[in-house]
Amino acid sequence: MTTFLVVILMFLILAALAAPVVFSHVRKSFREQKNYERGLKIVPLYIHLPPISDDIELGGRDVRDVTEETISKAQIIYNIIASTIQKGWKTKFYGQRHFGFEIVGTQGFVHFYAAVPIALVDVVRQAIVSAYPTARLEEVTEHNIFSPVGKANGTLGGELTLKEPYAYPIATYQDLKRDGMQSLLNALSTLDKEDGAGIQILMRPADPSWRKTAAAVASKKRKGTDKKLDATGILKTIAQAPFKVPEGGKDGGEKKPPELSNLDQGILDAIDDKTRHAGFEVLIRVVVSSNVSQRSQAILSNIVASFSLYDAPGKNGFKYTPAKDISSLATAYIMRFFPQQNTKTVLNAVELATLFHFPDQRSIPTSQLTRQESKQVDGPRNIPDEGLLMGYNVFRGAKKAIRLGLGDRQRHMYVVGQTGTGKSTYLENLALQDMISGNGFAFVDPHGDTVEKLLSMVPKERTEDVIYFSPAEMDFPMGLNLFEYNTPDQKDFLIQEVLNMLYKLYDPQHQGIMGPRYEDMFRNAALVIMADPNGGTFVDIPQLFRDPAFLKEKLKYVTDKPVLDFWTKQFPASQRSNESGEVTAWFVSKFGAFLSNEMMRNIIGQTKSAFDLRDIMDNKKILLVNLSKGRTGDLNSKLLGMIFVMKFQAAAMSRSNIPEDDRVDFSLYVDEFQNFSTDSFATIMSEARKYHLNLIVANQFTTQLTEEIRDAVFGNIGTIVSFRIGQNDVESLGRYFQPIFDSDDLLRIPNYNTVVRTLIGGVPTQPFSMATLPALGTPNPRLLDALKQLSAAKFGRPKATVEKEIFARMTVPEPPKPAFGGASAFGGTPAASPFGAATPAAGGAPAPAARPTTPPAAGGSFLDDWLSKRQTPATTTAAPAPAPIIAAPSTPLAPASPPYSSPQPVISRARGFVAPLPPTPPAVPERESHDFSPVPPLPPTPGINAPIGTANISSDELEQTEVDKIANELRSQLKEKAAVAPKPVAAPTSTSIPLTPAKHPTQPVSLASVADVLKQADTSAADAAKDGEPKVLEGDTILIDHDGNMIQTSEATTS
Repeated sequence: MTTFLVVILMFLILAALAAPVVFSHVRKSFREQKNYERGLKIVPLYIHLPPISDDIELGGRDVRDVTEETISKAQIIYNIIASTIQKGWKTKFYGQRHFGFEIVGTQGFVHFYAAVPIALVDVVRQAIVSAYPTARLEEVTEHNIFSPVGKANGTLGGELTLKEPYAYPIATYQDLKRDGMQSLLNALSTLDKEDGAGIQILMRPADPSWRKTAAAVASKKRKGTDKKLDATGILKTIAQAPFKVPEGGKDGGEKKPPELSNLDQGILDAIDDKTRHAGFEVLIRVVVSSNVSQRSQAILSNIVASFSLYDAPGKNGFKYTPAKDISSLATAYIMRFFPQQNTKTVLNAVELATLFHFPDQRSIPTSQLTRQESKQVDGPRNIPDEGLLMGYNVFRGAKKAIRLGLGDRQRHMYVVGQTGTGKSTYLENLALQDMISGNGFAFVDPHGDTVEKLLSMVPKERTEDVIYFSPAEMDFPMGLNLFEYNTPDQKDFLIQEVLNMLYKLYDPQHQGIMGPRYEDMFRNAALVIMADPNGGTFVDIPQLFRDPAFLKEKLKYVTDKPVLDFWTKQFPASQRSNESGEVTAWFVSKFGAFLSNEMMRNIIGQTKSAFDLRDIMDNKKILLVNLSKGRTGDLNSKLLGMIFVMKFQAAAMSRSNIPEDDRVDFSLYVDEFQNFSTDSFATIMSEARKYHLNLIVANQFTTQLTEEIRDAVFGNIGTIVSFRIGQNDVESLGRYFQPIFDSDDLLRIPNYNTVVRTLIGGVPTQPFSMATLPALGTPNPRLLDALKQLSAAKFGRPKATVEKEIFARMTVPEPPKPAFGGASAFGGTPAASPFGAATPAAGGAPAPAARPTTPPAAGGSFLDDWLSKRQTPATTTAAPAPAPIIAAPSTPLAPASPPYSSPQPVISRARGFVAPLPPTPPAVPERESHDFSPVPPLPPTPGINAPIGTANISSDELEQTEVDKIANELRSQLKEKAAVAPKPVAAPTSTSIPLTPAKHPTQPVSLASVADVLKQADTSAADAAKDGEPKVLEGDTILIDHDGNMIQTSEATTS
């Protein structure tokens, strides 16, 4: 029994002695397994360093104080990480979880990473953001620093450990008064693209007992027992001991502590100060890889040397220990192994902040270290769930959509940014959303690429709503009349807008190139053109100054006395001056660029616009305007763009005749809008909202705008979207985004990123950052070509027809000579000018002056002269040859008048006659598209082409009247024996009778029948050219009103 007890006791003693060894071995094995598990569960986070704008401004402060303040921010990170320390038996067995920060140089750039346990990602993210609010962390894949072409001997590395016990601190930023990381970044800046290097700093919260250990070291230092003795020192101490007086004195009292030098006292204070902060067990690895070992050794030496900066005399520093097994080192670096038994290096939060922090720009010696270009700012929380999707706000990993409600869109949007930053793509995405949502909009594009891309992405259900306007498509030009109006009160607005356009083109600085005289001439000319019920165009104005007959033809429609006085008194008087020719040339020269340009002439020379902008707005249609400067020309592009902006303003303001609730929202996109904005653009910005015209305008920089327009933009715009801008715009735009964004932020915004200030429910928000959407939709080239043809067929007109109309309208047929001689035969004098009859005739038109004729032969009597006229074949009235009823029109092929065109004049007086059956009218030869000769006039018709006063008098009646006058004259001569000349008889003039215009197909056409539409359009144009004139049947009654317009009825009536 005793033996058994002894055995049991011996076993227990051996077990007790072996238990720690066994436990230590088992724990080590489990810790190694846990180390692999933790390595696999570590998440690499790429750190986007704060932008330059986040750096502390130096101002008048000492740079050392600013550097110290910058580095001290990092202490917040380590203080928060220290709070993750865990307690319990599981932690004692496996050890604390570790974190890591890495500075990596690869592919010629330097990057910062954080290696975080998956369970503590949010904690570390919050810690970093707390210290650096504008820093951004992004989860990425693992980086690779190892050279793909190098061999195993090209990879070198090792570990950095403390030279002295960890109780002694290293030199911190408080001691250095500079940023030690600058030396490390300098070493990494020497890396080439094939080189790689990594500095890995692993850490975990240290056991609280480290402070006791440090305090013990300090206590020994104070007592002087901290000195280490070697073998020689020990022998020397033993030899001196018998002869040395006890330190306690004769009475053997307490030993007095030795007096400390200033250096030792400073060391003790540093130890005490180190223990006041959170401590971490730290492992620092350095790994370098290159294609040759010599290159790797040079890089490694530079990196290790940079850590010598943290050596503190009498305190601590780092020593480098090269790795014996490179493969094990590489594995430990990749897996981020941190053995639990490694407890010899303990650094506090201040020391770690010195080693790893985010440097400011003053401490970055190279451009290889990348930083955020602009800061990210959180967007508003009350963003609406519906509306126009502008982009996404990304802040600290959270992503939310930014939408603009309909009510806030009515306050307009201004987009500004340098070329190539993503403005066009941004506008394209907004317009595409409107297109898909069924909203109406117009897009004026001075480049052409955006509208063509939009046209190629039109949904099937909206093909009928699309109108594509491209001046460069010259085969079927679409009309765009500047002087087309719906109500007479729009005349002054249109004329003033056209003047503003001309100022924009020729005298933007108002230096007197145009001036009041030009305005007066243009205004009176425009009013004459607009008075014609058949319509007038911009290209007709020069003809008023060149052709008196054309002017005289137009004046008969004018009822405004000041306008008549200008043309019948003021203008003829000005023509007598020596400089009249120069004035006319000066005025007409502003039209030359458009008259001589075939493309522009065929567009703005049509009396009827191809489409009604009011109809487009009210019915939610889509208008895509391609004003590509490369194909249209800079001047032409600007004029057409200004015309569209002007006409949209007029169309929007015409909505005043309907209640606001019935006004449909319509968006107008204008890219590079500074080219199309006149001084009246400020009015659009302030008044378009109430007419539900929503503007989205964009340009590259604010200095392109005049001061008045710039003030109108920033005074009325509800949403400002700023891409990257230039230095000159910082002052004007910066104040709208301060203090959240400063000038550096606006200058460094990455492409496809913006800074936004918008409205939510009519209330302005704080500025925030926004990433725009990538290009939406997929272009379809076949759809693009089909819709181009469809728009040309529905809204264009054949080029030859348009040219024939324009040149025919500018040519006035000469009136026929009177059949009974000239007025001068009766003693009258020829008229001095085409404006001789200044008094308006009935109906408001001026009475035409008598045409001068050839005087009678010398010595002939009045009776002889009359008899000679009677023998003229042209005056034969016995059997007058039938002539065509319809005279040569001033507009042979005018387009059909749409329902929104000006109303025809009311017939206040009509005279009628029964029309005989007319013979076949003389054929008008067809002209080629390049033939610009005037259309030959048709032969005049007696009676119809006569003045209003004689429109219903036959040739026989005229002859009888002439005979009566001659008889009276003969009686007077016999009685008084003196010849008295009778008053001259006014020569008949030609009265233009408008044609019934050839109708062009404007009905909706499906996408599948594009070819049929084109065929139908060509057939209609051919029929119009073939038929030429409306037919008059025998027995029909022709009524002629006081303006010379013919009205055909089916009943035979006799006046």
